[in-house]
Amino acid sequence: MIKTSKTPIWFWILGVIFLLWNLMGVMNYLTSVMADPESYAAQGYSQEQIAFLMEAPAYYTAVFALAVWPGVIGAVLFLLRKAWAAKAFLFSLVFIILSLIIDMTGGTFAILGGAYLGIMVFVAVMGIVQYFVSRSLAQKGLLH
Repeated sequence: MIKTSKTPIWFWILGVIFLLWNLMGVMNYLTSVMADPESYAAQGYSQEQIAFLMEAPAYYTAVFALAVWPGVIGAVLFLLRKAWAAKAFLFSLVFIILSLIIDMTGGTFAILGGAYLGIMVFVAVMGIVQYFVSRSLAQKGLLH
């Protein structure tokens, strides 16, 4: 008789959380690339904030894309129990950190405020958690 080990329920719950989190990131990304001054104004942004967001350099948008899309890929790979999830999450994390550096050096936090800083710190923490959890589970053989 062959003995099989069942994947624990917490794994699936965590995988769904990772997927939903990363889909929220993609939603944010798509909202930002399709935004216009009127949509920002409707969200309560000041004229200074709107000008800042509308004049953001193209590389900022590219870094944002390279942070969110690999995160979704990592979450899908995680749910498929593939060890490549760790690599995708690491790729995403590198660009999350790069985004933080750009925000710190480009004055983003000064213009968008402390709430944006809090969001970005939480995004970085989630990126770190996703990477280390997936790497650990790959080392333990739960992801293969």
